[in-house]
Amino acid sequence: MSQTSVEIIPKAGEISWNQLLATNSSAAAAFYSKLFGWQPASFVPPGMPAGTVPFTLFKTDPQMMGGVAGMVQSQHPENPAQWIPYVVVDDLEAAVDKAVKLGATARVQAKSIGELGRIAVIQDPQGATIGLHEFMKQ
Repeated sequence: MSQTSVEIIPKAGEISWNQLLATNSSAAAAFYSKLFGWQPASFVPPGMPAGTVPFTLFKTDPQMMGGVAGMVQSQHPENPAQWIPYVVVDDLEAAVDKAVKLGATARVQAKSIGELGRIAVIQDPQGATIGLHEFMKQ
C-alpha cells in the first residue's frame, strides 16, 4: 500500500509556520534535536534565486518533504532568540498596512520565499513579534 502526501494549505488567520530566530543556530539545533528528536536539514525554498542562503528545516523523519519548523541565524545577535509564528493572510501588503494603522511596526518588509509565497514580520503595539504569510496565488 503506497502512501500519498496530501498538502493542506492553512486558511487566512491560521498559523502556517513557526520559525526560530536563533542567536546560536548550532546550539539551538543540538538542543531541539535532543529535546524533540528533530533532525536539522539545510533547505532553500523552491523558486528562490541561485545563491540563496539556506535555512534550517527541522524534520521528524529525514524522508519527510516539509518540516515541523524552521530556523535562521539572527542578523542581530544582541537581540534575544525567539520563535516567530507566521499567520496566513490573503493580501500581504493590505495586512501590513492594516497592522500599521492599528499601531504595529513593520519589522521585515514583504519578501519572496520562492514558490512558498511571501512573508513580512510585524511587531504589535505591545511589542510581540508575529509573521504574516501570503501563499502564492494559484
